[in-house]
Amino acid sequence: MFTQRKNKQFGYKPRYLQDSEAQNGENMGAKWRGAKRPSAKNGKSPSRLVILSVVLIMVIVIWKVLDNY
Repeated sequence: MFTQRKNKQFGYKPRYLQDSEAQNGENMGAKWRGAKRPSAKNGKSPSRLVILSVVLIMVIVIWKVLDNY
């Protein structure tokens, strides 16, 4: 009875993408590796773990001390 309308599809391609389309695929991996933070996990993980464990121990100690009052 009623037909659904289809979405319009445009064949638009920006002008700046047409020139560098072949180079874009080749350089994408190099750009991604350059954009990632080098060794972000290795530098911060141990110090965060130590800080979180110290804070947890302090909270437990304070909890036990206040529980006795």
